[in-house]
Amino acid sequence: MKIVSGDFFKQGFAVVKTPAGSSQMRMLTERFSSRYSPRFQNDPVRNRNIIKLFAEDIDVKRFFCGPDFDEIFKDYLSMAEPVQTGPVVTHYTANDLTGGNYGLPYHQDWPSMGTSAKGVIAWVSITDAKADAPGLTILPCSHLTGLWPGEQTDTGYVLSEQAFDNALDVEVDAGQILLMSPYLVHKTRMPTEDNWKLSLSCRFDDLSCQQWNRRNYVSAYRTTVDRSTYEK
Repeated sequence: MKIVSGDFFKQGFAVVKTPAGSSQMRMLTERFSSRYSPRFQNDPVRNRNIIKLFAEDIDVKRFFCGPDFDEIFKDYLSMAEPVQTGPVVTHYTANDLTGGNYGLPYHQDWPSMGTSAKGVIAWVSITDAKADAPGLTILPCSHLTGLWPGEQTDTGYVLSEQAFDNALDVEVDAGQILLMSPYLVHKTRMPTEDNWKLSLSCRFDDLSCQQWNRRNYVSAYRTTVDRSTYEK
């Protein structure tokens, strides 16, 4: 594992490169192009459902559970007993019919997790997330302040303040892994042209966290079943 940029503990983020990351992501990109996107139609709901199914692809799940993550969790983040506390989530950003030019403003993820004090979000993109392309804009060191003033909405914990001078357009090559503190302030970097990005993120926590233990290992995640789907 190699640190490409950032310092997780000091700055709240780090971009890391792993031995297998690039080849795995090339395979996943080809999988999306050959198996999932050809099923798109002129129906944004259908297309978003297909994108969500990509997160359930067996090889996507293997990416987030591979041996490279053992090194990240134990050697770099010093997580004694890492556990996955959320599903793999897709983030499709584009100004087309499916993307709808939608993106979250500055927000923090911890209120949408509510888990341990030693959590981490692992974020990857199937295409290069350069500064002039869709991706993430972050506020380095913002995690040191804890929870910022904001409001919990249906889409996330959105900050009251939305203008910052020290924002950084973080760059993440396909296959590299962006590690973020749940308290890191960040927002979606929107498309400037007819380009798009599809990123994947997954949240992890440390079972050995004593704070989480005292809170009885609570989690904001729930499993729900729509019993009426079969009728549609």
